[in-house]
Amino acid sequence: MRDDFGEQIARTLTQLADILEGLQPDEWGAQSLCSRWTVRDVAGHIVWRVGGSYGEMLRSTLPMLTLSRTSMDSLTDAVSRQEAEATSPEQLVQRLRRIAALRLAGIGRTGLNDLVESVVHTYDIVQPLGVPIDVDQDASRRVALRGLLFASPDRRVVVARNTLHATDAGWAIGRTKPGAGRIIDGSAQGIVLYLFGRRPLAVAAA
Repeated sequence: MRDDFGEQIARTLTQLADILEGLQPDEWGAQSLCSRWTVRDVAGHIVWRVGGSYGEMLRSTLPMLTLSRTSMDSLTDAVSRQEAEATSPEQLVQRLRRIAALRLAGIGRTGLNDLVESVVHTYDIVQPLGVPIDVDQDASRRVALRGLLFASPDRRVVVARNTLHATDAGWAIGRTKPGAGRIIDGSAQGIVLYLFGRRPLAVAAA
């Protein structure tokens, strides 16, 4: 099974850097789809989570390990906010471009987990801003399949009973037998965000 997604990660992060570079100051402070994070916070999370080695990630979290931050979620929240606040918007853009260049050169992590982080959090930023992004079709499919693996029970039931068809990416997940449930058309972005619990399922207009 394919486990090198360096090109897809690089393409996604380069597009994100282009988008962020054109934002106004107030847009950096806009609410993302992550309930606790602004657009800038999510960008900080990406450069921390995707840009560093596992050792670097661990070292950055250890100073924040306190009784009030004993869960991975709370540590991730704290370090992502710190990364965003300590780095200017211009520097965040530069770091995203640097990460993309390294992945194209085969340097750094290029596995599915990092593809998921890159794609889902890019969607977290661009969807509320109303900015389109062209994620590789195979990349969005693989991210959707990973989202299905960890989706909430009610979402898994929807997929088990129906077929979710990404009309802009040419893939589908769910039941594929004729007459089995409905075919629900949507965008790849909408399906991914649904499976990861960000948004209700957005059905494409007929």
